[in-house]
Amino acid sequence: MTGLPAGSSLWPRILAAVILIPAALLAVYTGRWVLAVWTAAAGFAMAREWVRIVHRTPLGWHLGLHVTALVASQVLLALGYADWALSSILFVALIGNVVAQRVGERGLWVVLGIVYIAIPCLALVWLRQLPLYGLETVLWLLAVVWSTDSAAFLAGSAFGGPKLAPMISPKKTWAGAIAGLAAGVGISIILAELAGMTASARFIGASLVLSILTQCGDLAESFLKRTFGVKDASDLIPGHGGALDRLDGLIFATLGLAAYVALTKTSPVAWAAP
Repeated sequence: MTGLPAGSSLWPRILAAVILIPAALLAVYTGRWVLAVWTAAAGFAMAREWVRIVHRTPLGWHLGLHVTALVASQVLLALGYADWALSSILFVALIGNVVAQRVGERGLWVVLGIVYIAIPCLALVWLRQLPLYGLETVLWLLAVVWSTDSAAFLAGSAFGGPKLAPMISPKKTWAGAIAGLAAGVGISIILAELAGMTASARFIGASLVLSILTQCGDLAESFLKRTFGVKDASDLIPGHGGALDRLDGLIFATLGLAAYVALTKTSPVAWAAP
């Protein structure tokens, strides 16, 4: 057991969480335009960081396209046009590809950035709008992601041990990964019991998949930063780095969950219903 390193970011992380988590939960509970604005603001913060990391510029037409995709999709979804909302993101990404080619840039990174940020933002608000278990689904999603991230950080810092993917992220450990999975499943069982539901095997399995997706998102963002030689996306959130550093796991987990719900028309929360 190595213990937390000197100068650990634990206390700044706790302080940031005490401020940000209640605000996020309030936005999710309120839903509608409040959640749309909150999510778009988070998307804007991530877009600024993506543009700075990938395109080496804090402003410009890259960020303008991100903002257009975020605003257009959220407005269309709020008006009840979910299909058009998704199409608007893809259309803006297509425009970005054309512009990039005209100015001699690689269109792949422009398209990937717009899709990587705007679609998960859209998906989160769309999940909240589900007529059955919409609120419960998003709260479960956030609980799994947050508990996975926190447990992985604490266990990795305290125990160290073999690295999970040293070529991608030298700090991620197997101890942290296993602790994150356990925490994601554990919080799901606790929430189900508190809500008077039953944590069925299918629901536990879904929680495990969400926790895995969370950690895949974390590794994907580490790969992005390593590719472009950046340590932190920004210093926006004390102890966490930037918005991308904080929300990377949520991006993958939200995409996976939304894709499943869109295909099956069922939220996994229904598997825990009494």
